[in-house]
Amino acid sequence: MARTAMTGKYIALTSAAALIAVGAVMTALQKTGKGYDKRAERTFFAMDTACTVTVYGDGGCADDLKEFISRLDGSLSAYSESSCIYKLNSGEKAAADEYTKELLGRCVDLSRLFPAVNCTSGRLIDLWDINGGEPKIPSDEEIAAALKTVGYDNIKEEDGELFLENGCMLNFGCCAKGYALDKVRQRLENSDCGCAVVSFGSSSLLYGQKPDGSPFEVAVADPDDPQKNVLTVKLGSCCLSTSGGYERFFEADGKKYSHIFDLGTGYPAVTDLKSVTVISESDGLLTDFLSTCIFIGGTESLESYLDMEDIYIIAIDDKHQVYCSQQLKDDIEIIDPDMRISG
Repeated sequence: MARTAMTGKYIALTSAAALIAVGAVMTALQKTGKGYDKRAERTFFAMDTACTVTVYGDGGCADDLKEFISRLDGSLSAYSESSCIYKLNSGEKAAADEYTKELLGRCVDLSRLFPAVNCTSGRLIDLWDINGGEPKIPSDEEIAAALKTVGYDNIKEEDGELFLENGCMLNFGCCAKGYALDKVRQRLENSDCGCAVVSFGSSSLLYGQKPDGSPFEVAVADPDDPQKNVLTVKLGSCCLSTSGGYERFFEADGKKYSHIFDLGTGYPAVTDLKSVTVISESDGLLTDFLSTCIFIGGTESLESYLDMEDIYIIAIDDKHQVYCSQQLKDDIEIIDPDMRISG
């Protein structure tokens, strides 16, 4: 089927506050009193977005985390010429560093369980170039060719070095932020920091215990107007990630194309979900991976995820219904009168 050429004006949106209204969390932590006397905040660019690190209990920890996250970003970026991933995508052989090797292994395992997400889809992502400066609607032939390169069997190892076959390219955009949060949490556990919030916008870590003992309060943005919040939820120490078509997209002939792809069609996912937030006390990578997977599947497959153990979900559909795990219902407050909790 022939596709319409792009004639609409290009629009790209990156919302650093897509998931958490960090200001709300920070306001609660800036009170005076025991535990609040040491506070440090750093904001910088990492993982293709604005990253904010705020720590309490050890001011020196903020600089350490900034340096650590920057190193992780260099290792896991598909666009940094020094990274293993960049070299592999360029057709070279490369020895995987410890972070790339660990992340790749987990992605392979998760894709067996949740095949809608696959980190070998880099060529398809680059073809559409929605995250870049010149997005376009590719031809059917180009999409078919890109889909043939998707598959972990295209990753080979020889003499301790990795290489890619069949034109395969890696892209960890669906999970690198969550993985980074896991590594940050491990680092915090070996520090004197008593409480921290680390946010990549769409993925965040809430760490430790707030000095006043109250829960963290997280605001979930309106998918149709990310500057407005539709609900808040009270949480303890955890990782959480959100996926939504409003985060990055381009518009052609009056139609929006999101940055989240359906590997069955090679096109941006068409779904009745507007946003999906996944929460875990111990696995940031899984929250990042699953939020994308659930978003692609829509409400048709949502029920099975709502019943998962140790994973909590808040999803918003195109009819303003909010779906959530049973364990969260008492901790959610709807602040947008147009929203309603399903069931």
